[in-house]
Amino acid sequence: MGSNGGPRHPDERRAGGHGPTLDDEASFVLPYSIALREGREPEPEIDGPHSPASWWGEYLPGIRRWEGVTGRAAPSPTEIGLQGSPRVSARWVEWLMGLPRGYVTDVPGLTRGQQLQILGNGVVPQQASAAFAALLDLGV
Repeated sequence: MGSNGGPRHPDERRAGGHGPTLDDEASFVLPYSIALREGREPEPEIDGPHSPASWWGEYLPGIRRWEGVTGRAAPSPTEIGLQGSPRVSARWVEWLMGLPRGYVTDVPGLTRGQQLQILGNGVVPQQASAAFAALLDLGV
């Protein structure tokens, strides 16, 4: 995610023969990021079990399910980058992976790019557990 030249509109990525990245989708499709691109302030984070419904558009049902699994609200999906446009938030990627808050993003001295590289090279614990259970023939 950190070395693909930044987010591009998913349609542009597809036209070039490639699939969109998470950064592309988060930065161009989510209502949260559309508000940022239009210079509007998205609804602020909520201190509660759920993030604002207005952030997610068609992805709201999946976000709500994952908030239930993780036991915490989704953080904002994007942040304003150095170029002034939305880019995917490392905290959101960490949350999507089901990792504890700050597991990577609160490690002192790591840049956002390093955080995303670590997360990108990481493992989603729930998937690893299912894989080990299958390998050990314990059932999933």
